[in-house]
Amino acid sequence: MTDIVGAGDRWIPAEEYARILARVPIACVDLLPLSAGPRPRVGLIHRDTPAGPGWCLVGGAVLRNETLAAAVGRHLVATLGAGVSVAALAYATTVEYFPEPGLGDFRDPRKHSISHTYTGVCAGTAAPAGEADRFEWFAVDRLPAEGEFGFGQGRVVARVLAGLGLS
Repeated sequence: MTDIVGAGDRWIPAEEYARILARVPIACVDLLPLSAGPRPRVGLIHRDTPAGPGWCLVGGAVLRNETLAAAVGRHLVATLGAGVSVAALAYATTVEYFPEPGLGDFRDPRKHSISHTYTGVCAGTAAPAGEADRFEWFAVDRLPAEGEFGFGQGRVVARVLAGLGLS
């Protein structure tokens, strides 16, 4: 298996990971990249999801003995390349994704996960890699339509922006 998230020797073999996913929620982080300036833009990746291609936050699983901030940084580099940096990392919300429909507001058919979502001012040049096929900046009033997001993350973006007074 290719290590697209920079987990190194902390990568869990697929068979063992499947057993874990069947039994416990997975701790994750997500990042809503913001541009610098008085009218920040929102950065989103476009990627394949179980429901088809969609716009998403940058993120993924937290590794053992990895801080949440370090996990955000690792996923940022793995997804957008080493040419992008994040500053002013700030907690925004926690979202729970369920594999079965009807258990909560957000769904990921692959796993039950609990994702701590952050915002951060990002700078540099993105070179989408790993799960991202592209990255784009959006004005807050020109975000993709709800149905264009993967995993219902358009609602996460709206929640975060409302919390920042940017909705």
